[in-house]
Amino acid sequence: MLWIVSLIIGLAGFAAGSYWDLKYTEFPDWLPYSIIIAGVAARGLFAYIYSDIWILANSLIIGLIFLGLGYVFYFSKQWGDGDAWLLGAMGFLFPDTGGFAIQTLFSFPVTLLLNFLFVSLFYLIVYSLFLGYRSRKVRESFVKDLNSNSRRYMTFILLFFVVSYASVLYLSFTYNVHLSAMPTMLFLPFLLTFILIFTNYARIIEKDMFKKKIPVSRLRVGDVILEDKWRGIKEEDVEKLKKTRKFVWIKEGVRFAPVFLLTIIISFLIGDMVIILI
Repeated sequence: MLWIVSLIIGLAGFAAGSYWDLKYTEFPDWLPYSIIIAGVAARGLFAYIYSDIWILANSLIIGLIFLGLGYVFYFSKQWGDGDAWLLGAMGFLFPDTGGFAIQTLFSFPVTLLLNFLFVSLFYLIVYSLFLGYRSRKVRESFVKDLNSNSRRYMTFILLFFVVSYASVLYLSFTYNVHLSAMPTMLFLPFLLTFILIFTNYARIIEKDMFKKKIPVSRLRVGDVILEDKWRGIKEEDVEKLKKTRKFVWIKEGVRFAPVFLLTIIISFLIGDMVIILI
């Protein structure tokens, strides 16, 4: 029963956050707080009913660990404090499966974090490709980068293939390792080539799409100043900047809330993504 209540709270809360984030580029500050309060209250009630304090204690411990991890990303300027609180909310809600019958390789919080990393990676790739598809400026910059750095790219790509396949041949002839036992080594140069090209593509996306110089007259509450952490400015900040500057650089980020919703759904439906990907 606990997993049903937790899942309802999680799906409703994170779905609302995803909707607001995709439509308005931000969600209300009270949303993750509400998810946490509802989740902790539910676990407190079940702890009382079953006379098991650990139902509540696990929620508080794992939730605080997730929140702390979220703030590590926040202070390293990887995302906003709202995302940090959403990660914390996921920990408070799901410190365990709540009785849901699913087999995982790791403890459920570790499964959540690993799935979160995998979902984040795929989401960022799709999100970036979508932005590039919509922006002619990004496409032109990317093609220009490929042309101007073609020799460097080809050198690295050739190096990837030579080193990987030389290693495969060495293991095969020296230790009689069959090729079927080395699928990762065979696939590795393609993966490294993708990472090399996508890293430069992501840099172009960040420069052309996520950083903008605007007149202060166009500043609005919630915008993020480039040199600051991921914290939206408030009304008093806007008024102060209007008095001291004519232009300001702002940054926009990936609308990340859907990743939390997808992580929860995948974790309860299939368990560990690592089993599928390895």
